[in-house]
Amino acid sequence: MSNSLKQRLGKGDTITGIFCSTPAPLMIELIAAADFDFVIIDLEHTLIEGQQLEAMILAARSNGLSVLVRLPENALYRSVQLLDAGAEGLVFPRVSTVQQAEQAVYQCRYGTRGARGLNSTRDNHYGRDNLADYVSEANSQLLLIMMIEDRTGVQAADQIAAVDGVDMLLPGAADLSQSFNFPWQTSHPEVQAAIEQIHTICQRRQKGFCALPRNQQEQQAWLEQGVQCFVAGDDRGICRRALTAVVNDFKEMVKKHV
Repeated sequence: MSNSLKQRLGKGDTITGIFCSTPAPLMIELIAAADFDFVIIDLEHTLIEGQQLEAMILAARSNGLSVLVRLPENALYRSVQLLDAGAEGLVFPRVSTVQQAEQAVYQCRYGTRGARGLNSTRDNHYGRDNLADYVSEANSQLLLIMMIEDRTGVQAADQIAAVDGVDMLLPGAADLSQSFNFPWQTSHPEVQAAIEQIHTICQRRQKGFCALPRNQQEQQAWLEQGVQCFVAGDDRGICRRALTAVVNDFKEMVKKHV
C-alpha cells in the first residue's frame, strides 16, 4: 500500500481537498474530475451508510483521489472498519484532550503501537501480500488528523500535537467561534488568534497544519506562511454557490431582454 497524500506532503507539495457530505459515488467522481488532491468523506454531519460509504471510497481510489474519512464524534470503534475499507487516513472531530488524541492513535495502529485488529483487507489484497510487511507499512503510511474545535482543545493543542502518531492539526473555525462565544464570526480576532496559535504549535512540533480559508485573502496569507494543506470547504456549499451564480447570470440576461 502507499499513501500518496502523505508522500506528497513529505515532498513539500501544496495540496487541496474538500469535505464531501453528499452520499453518492458520483460526487466523489466529480471531485476527482475537478482535480482536487484529496477528499474527506464526512460522517460527522451526515447519514452516509455503510454500503454508500464503501462505494464512495472505491470511487475515490479508482479515480486516483486520496480519500480520508471524518468520523462522527465518539465513534472510535469505526476506525478499523474505515481503514480496512481503504481510507488513507482519518479525521477526528472535537479533539480537546491529549487522552483523546492518544486513544485515536492507539485504535488505528498495529502491533506495539496500537490495538488495530489484524485482518486481511483491501490494502493487503485480502491476505495475498506478506502481512508482517503490511503491518509495518500500514503504520508508516497512515495519516491521522485531529480537529481542534473548542477553547479547551486550543489550550491542549501543544500536548495533542506532541502525541506520536498525530500527523496534522485542523482547526475548525466555525465551532471555535461558538466556543469563544462569537457564533459564525470566524474572522473574529479571538478566533483567528486561536487558529494562529495552533499553526505556531504545529510549526514548533514539526507537525502538519491544515488550513480552511474562507476567502482568497486568508488562503494567500497561509501560503505566505508556508502552509501546504488546504480544505476548500464542503461540497454542498460549493455546489449551492455555483448553482446560484449560474441562475443569477441567466436572470440578469433575462432582465436585459425585458
